[in-house]
Amino acid sequence: MTATTREPRTDRGRRTRDSLITAARTVFERQGFAATRMGDIAAEAGVSHGTVYTYFDTKEDVLEATMQQLVDQLLESIDGADLTDPVERIANANERYLTSFADNAPLLRVVEEVSVTDVRFSAILDELRRTHLKRVTAQIRRQQRKGRVHPDLDPQTTAAALCAMVEGFSRHWTAFSSPDDPNGQATLTLLWQRSLGLTPDPSG
Repeated sequence: MTATTREPRTDRGRRTRDSLITAARTVFERQGFAATRMGDIAAEAGVSHGTVYTYFDTKEDVLEATMQQLVDQLLESIDGADLTDPVERIANANERYLTSFADNAPLLRVVEEVSVTDVRFSAILDELRRTHLKRVTAQIRRQQRKGRVHPDLDPQTTAAALCAMVEGFSRHWTAFSSPDDPNGQATLTLLWQRSLGLTPDPSG
């Protein structure tokens, strides 16, 4: 993170800063970035207007600090569980990603709003995508070496397409949800499996 912030030196200061970040998330999600003022964050946190400036110079800095929570959750979701079966791993990863995306959707919309004019936010989002892409690419290569995924698929291009599918779906799935697959995880997993030509585990 590159936000202009001042790290607190005491436990009380850390608690105050944390409460400001929590309050900021609430206000940003409720009002959007453009309509939010530093005074709104102070009011939500129940502190004086000047207290916000003790830790942050601008509301962009507050948003960047607030984003750390979002980044941590999304990175954890794409890390995946320690599962040996690749189909189970894909299913688990999709489930975790969809849940995390839904939990963070309001803040993500705010960040994407700001990223149009502030490159530091677009850079953070791009880094999240690169991390996701790198991990999926590595998994595809691993399964190709085992002879379980189409050998003619380019791992990075394939990973980019599949990751884009999941991210795009995450933004819109509530409009198309089905009672047979309410969050879309089962369908997404089947699409991944068939796209990759992923064969059953011969030891399973």
